[in-house]
Amino acid sequence: MQSPASSPAAPPRWYWAVPHIALALFAVSMLALVALLQSRETGIEREALARDLQWTEQSVRRTMLGTEEFLVQLARDLSAGTLDHDAFQLRANEHLALNPALTNIVWVGRDQIVRWSAPFDTQDWLAGERLGDAHVQGFQQSALSFRLAYGRPHVREGLGAELEAFAPVQRQGELLGVILAVYSVERMVTRLVPDWFAEKYRLAVVDAEGEVLALSSALPAQDRHIALELPLAPPGNGMALQAMAFPAGGTAARVLPPVLIVGLSMLVLWSLWMLRRHVLRRVQVEKERDRLFNLSLDMLCVVDLEGRFRRCNPAFERVLGHDPQTLPGRALIDHVHPEDVAQTLGMLRRLMDGEPVNFENRCRCADGSYKWLVWSINPVRDEGLVYAVAHDITGRKATEDALRAESAFRKAMEDSVITGLRAIDLSGRIIYANTAFCRMLGFEESELIGAEPPFPYWPEEQREVCERNLALTLSGQAPRSGFEMRIRRKNGERFDARFYLSPLIDLTGRQTGWMASITDITEPKRVRAALEAAHERFEAVLDGLDAAVFVADARTDEILFANLAFKRIHGFDAVGRTVPGVGVPQPERGDYRADPRALAQADVPRELFDGELQHPLSGRWYHVRERATRWVDGRVVRMGIATDITDRKQTAELARQQQERLQRTARLITMGEMASTLAHELNQPLSAIANYCSGSVTRLQSGKARPEDVLAAMQKAAAQAERAGRIIRSVREFVKKSEPRRAPLDMGEVLEDALGFADIDARRTGTRIQTEIEPGLPPAFADRVMIEQVLLNLIRNGIDAMLDTPRAQRVLVIRVREFGPAALEVAVVDRGHGIGEEGRRQLFTPFYTTKVDGMGMGLNICRSIVEFHNGRLIVDANPEGGTIFAFTLPTEASSERIARSA
Repeated sequence: MQSPASSPAAPPRWYWAVPHIALALFAVSMLALVALLQSRETGIEREALARDLQWTEQSVRRTMLGTEEFLVQLARDLSAGTLDHDAFQLRANEHLALNPALTNIVWVGRDQIVRWSAPFDTQDWLAGERLGDAHVQGFQQSALSFRLAYGRPHVREGLGAELEAFAPVQRQGELLGVILAVYSVERMVTRLVPDWFAEKYRLAVVDAEGEVLALSSALPAQDRHIALELPLAPPGNGMALQAMAFPAGGTAARVLPPVLIVGLSMLVLWSLWMLRRHVLRRVQVEKERDRLFNLSLDMLCVVDLEGRFRRCNPAFERVLGHDPQTLPGRALIDHVHPEDVAQTLGMLRRLMDGEPVNFENRCRCADGSYKWLVWSINPVRDEGLVYAVAHDITGRKATEDALRAESAFRKAMEDSVITGLRAIDLSGRIIYANTAFCRMLGFEESELIGAEPPFPYWPEEQREVCERNLALTLSGQAPRSGFEMRIRRKNGERFDARFYLSPLIDLTGRQTGWMASITDITEPKRVRAALEAAHERFEAVLDGLDAAVFVADARTDEILFANLAFKRIHGFDAVGRTVPGVGVPQPERGDYRADPRALAQADVPRELFDGELQHPLSGRWYHVRERATRWVDGRVVRMGIATDITDRKQTAELARQQQERLQRTARLITMGEMASTLAHELNQPLSAIANYCSGSVTRLQSGKARPEDVLAAMQKAAAQAERAGRIIRSVREFVKKSEPRRAPLDMGEVLEDALGFADIDARRTGTRIQTEIEPGLPPAFADRVMIEQVLLNLIRNGIDAMLDTPRAQRVLVIRVREFGPAALEVAVVDRGHGIGEEGRRQLFTPFYTTKVDGMGMGLNICRSIVEFHNGRLIVDANPEGGTIFAFTLPTEASSERIARSA
């Protein structure tokens, strides 16, 4: 490429002779080359036809060999007897679906009658038909040779040419028939030959006589064509594949290239002559253009449509520091700032569409810095070039960016504040309103700017107040703390706002108006009023409580708050004093769950104490609950609630005493009901004693008594006397009045004593009592007399419930087992009439009974006794009929743990 500073010179005369000579040589060479190429093209087409025909023949052969293997396998399975009609249909239809050239697969018996045919809906081969004459030869050939054979191709009316393959079916040398596969020759040409072959060649299947059986194309044969024929195996019956390729074009195609070469050569000669005239004129123009290009102060360049420099003027070195001699061939985009690459590429794409563009971007200087350039580029699509002019605007950009950043910063500050800002001039006209003020009022900025009093946000009912405040503002007498004013939104809603005023001073120090900051105080006023109302309600609720409530500092015990009930008890001057100073009942420091004086703010809220305390002076009982929480000023406090429970404690004590009397009465009633039974029970040992004593006297009087016999009788009498005493002693222990005494109990012994009373009723009613005591049970911790009373009551209820049960089924089961790790369960299971849902709901209601002579207190007393022992009494239905009464008792070990924790 020549130097930008130099001008192009006129070419010498011999320069123009070289193209003419070269053109003549080129024309002669091209004519010879065309003749050679046409000759070679014919040879190449013949070789390609031979390769494609061989490939097609091999493809057909592979398909037919696959069918032969399938037919032979069918014949073997049929000969072995493993192929029935359904399996034949399934396998034949699958093979037909995979081989489109096949139309039918048929099983023909040795009598040449069709047995089976596939597909099952075919109309060409029907079961029971005899083979036609065209198929007999192939059938006999296969039957005689015991090998697969092909018949001769033949044409069937309406179906076209067909070819059959016969596979013999034999068993122990005896012919059973043949499996026959029918090929459609037309399908072999259209389905087994790929589409690309049919598009390039005219393919035909011919028989041994050369008759065409099927064609792949309807194109007629031409005079100038290339044809090849290849035998079709495996049929081996004279069939062959014949392919014909047609040369591209005709006579015109052979003559046209030489004519074009000669014509184009003449045209080029004429264009060279015209070009010589044009070049001479252009040389003069380029001299003038180069002067303008080199002397321009702006950067000028020529760029191709791919964005690469073709030529650059010296201004590139002055502005960017790049040598213009090194830029040609380099991409413009390589010098663009990474952030401007996307925009520049978009502009270059518009240039490729022929659209002139103007844009700004940053380009890298030789020293690595960047400068802003404004580009004006015009494309010339005919030349494949674009002409660009770039002007340095770095200084202007820096100024614009500074102004834009400052403006954006100020705008962001104005839009970010939530306080409304409004400025008025000295006459009261609004000259500025920020976004927050417009959003606060619901007006657009255009509706406020330029507005004069009365302003659109002044309510009608507050017009005089607003005018007075404006007059104070304009006169400079507005209070420094501002003033509250009720204003109106655009939708008519009213709200309270506070205005703070300050003078508006310009750059020269002259006041041009007044600036106001406006804050919506509607919500703060509402919250303050709500808090005051809530505080009043809170105090009213606390003062209405009967419980004494106080709040005290956790460290100093100073009372910070007390309700009316607390003040009535401890004095109306309690607030400000200490908790010990007013005599508030309090637990010992060790009774607190955590020391309140050591709690930090992160440890609260937290429960401190929940229990009952007695006032040391008044003797009244209080339920005291204290909780550590955070006070309004952030410090940790104790909030206590003391409820007077003296009356409740006294009522509970009376109820306990009444319950004890009721239990004793119930035991006396039980003993009264058992009096006659006990008399009968005592009569037995007393009668036995009398009998033993009478017998001993008789023997002694007769003088024949032996000492050992008298001693045995006296020992038996003593045992019966001890039994009677034990019965009397058990009755006395059961009915005597005593305080409940909990002690470790062996439930087996307690159950044995209870059964001593219950056996009397059991024998009277014919009830069998079975006991199931789990071995290795720990001792229970309970009062012996109370538990015997519960057991006796439940056993007698079970016996009474089975009075209507057949005598053979009157079985009462008493089961004692471990219930969890710290309790025992005692269950009394009867098979009586059971208890309904309604009776179960009222079962423990006082004075409710299902007995004719019952009092309705027994089960209620039993439940009270069980709950007194921290247990539960449960009633459930017996799956075998009847009811299960079960209760739980704590073990001795669990009672010790409870005592230690208490």
